[in-house]
Amino acid sequence: MSQQEEKIQELEQRIKVLENHTNPKLPGLRILWFIIWGFVGLFLILILIGVIQFVSA
Repeated sequence: MSQQEEKIQELEQRIKVLENHTNPKLPGLRILWFIIWGFVGLFLILILIGVIQFVSA
């Protein structure tokens, strides 16, 4: 087996893992993760704004 074929197989395995990860059995779980990441993102943005204001003050 050539190196290229090995790399292709490795990529295919990674894609399968990602597909399984992004398509959970429960659709509600996906929505829950989306909400959690949304809150985490907002929180990080607010902290960043606070730090910027604190530094510039």
